[in-house]
Amino acid sequence: MTIKTQFSQVNALDWTSVQPHFDALLAIELNAQVIGAWLQQWSDLEAVLEEAGAQIYREITENTADAAAEERFTLYVEQILPLVKIAVQALKQKLLVVKDYEASSETALLMRRFRTEAEIFRDENVPIESKLTLLGNQYNKIVGGMTIEWQGQTETLPMAQSHLEEPDRGVRAAVWQRMMDCFLVQRQTLNELYLEMAPLRRQVARNAGFATYRDYRWQELARFDYSPEDCFTYHDAIEREVVPLARQIYQNRIRKLGIDHMRPWDTDADPFGEPLRPFQDVAELEEGCYRVFEQVDPALAGQFAVMRDGYLDLASRPNKAPGGYCNGFPVSGKPYIFMNAVGTHDNVNTLLHEGGHAFHFIESQRQPLLWNQNGPMEFCEVASMSMELLAAPYLGQKQGGFYDEAGVRRAFVQELEGIVLFLPYMAVVDAFQHWVYAEAPEEVSPADLDAKWSELWRRFMPGIDYGGLQIEMETGWHRKGHIFETPFYYIEYGLAQLGALQVWRNALRHGNAKAVADYRSALALGYTRSLPELFQAAGARFAFNRQTVGELMALIQEHLVDLRGLP
Repeated sequence: MTIKTQFSQVNALDWTSVQPHFDALLAIELNAQVIGAWLQQWSDLEAVLEEAGAQIYREITENTADAAAEERFTLYVEQILPLVKIAVQALKQKLLVVKDYEASSETALLMRRFRTEAEIFRDENVPIESKLTLLGNQYNKIVGGMTIEWQGQTETLPMAQSHLEEPDRGVRAAVWQRMMDCFLVQRQTLNELYLEMAPLRRQVARNAGFATYRDYRWQELARFDYSPEDCFTYHDAIEREVVPLARQIYQNRIRKLGIDHMRPWDTDADPFGEPLRPFQDVAELEEGCYRVFEQVDPALAGQFAVMRDGYLDLASRPNKAPGGYCNGFPVSGKPYIFMNAVGTHDNVNTLLHEGGHAFHFIESQRQPLLWNQNGPMEFCEVASMSMELLAAPYLGQKQGGFYDEAGVRRAFVQELEGIVLFLPYMAVVDAFQHWVYAEAPEEVSPADLDAKWSELWRRFMPGIDYGGLQIEMETGWHRKGHIFETPFYYIEYGLAQLGALQVWRNALRHGNAKAVADYRSALALGYTRSLPELFQAAGARFAFNRQTVGELMALIQEHLVDLRGLP
């Protein structure tokens, strides 16, 4: 019996339609012989609910001003998801007391995750979590509605961002300040929003018996393979091995731009002059990336082609949520990519990145159980970041991509330098949250938050002159949505970047075909293996000490020297 026939009449926004199916699962007498079929039935039901949730989230992010969509979202979050969570907890408890069940290699990690989730679950946290989800959507509404006026036109922030690549420094400075003003106008609102969310998160942790929200969140995110102390080890490695190279990159750009110091509106300026503008509209972006994916692997290009029929929303527009993401529709079997394209090279990278997530979703559907698809977020980001690097050799027009030979070199310089410049910023975001949820006083003030962000910024981000711009610098945490919506979800990008660099190194050593084959094999494992095992399957090592970081920075520097003569 397929999902469509078994649960085709389920209305995810009507609990009376959903509840009988949970009740039926709960009523089944479990033993080792029936657990496999029972798990599959439960998985199929959850897939229907996840598909509905993905559609609702799609609607509210595609148009943050859609009142009807927000009403459906609120109904789902406040009335349906709490009841689903309680029902799911009952099913986990039922499963975990079966004594004669021996998990297979495909379900052993799942059982560990279920056990951890069941142990930290508390009924009283369900409404708090619903409220936090709704508050997170408020952040999206605030930022999604931000626009600036520029040369007689109203522009979204992603549109405005593209001007920061312009060669005219006066244009860059004026646009940057208008963008900052959008956030500064909302400064008090964003402070109040975050200071409403942080105590709720601490309450969730206390309710579950944890001393800090960080301790709780570590278990909630199933971070079984590394600790908070490991994050500090990584921060230290970044400070020692990455920050010096980042400072060198900024100095190189200062020389090429002909300026005396790097201001925040200069960081995206192209030292070669006119910025890369690879496409005029999203149809060109779609077609160009399809051709690139064909060069990487024809099977992956075929997967992307399916998405072009209604599962891509790429162009920036007013009242569209900020950022980009890939979501999966497990019943239809299709991933969906959301982004804010405005014609820049960064948009090309974003679509390649989200394409990697999409391929992960599709490849991992070989795993029959929903919970074993995709994977831990640290490896999900390996899927996406690796694709940026695996696709880089095919960005030239001769390979079907976007650029002439000089443009390809420029694009690859941007990619490698972007990795170096990102890692210190990642450390700021991650260290900030460690402080907020494990060290800061509970009555932390906006001034305390600003001061800590400033302290971390000075530690990890030297080379950018914020003279006279203290307010803009210290409120930088307002401009990182993860801090509001998904606390502690940011180290994943940093850990995954090391995995992606190793996948790229394998491509350099053994050829793209071998690296892509290992990459796809690892994606197909889904969430059935630990992080070290998934990294190993992709040809990488799960390590983030100074030696590992230093080796990978040396690899980047070697290629930058070749590409643009970086001293």
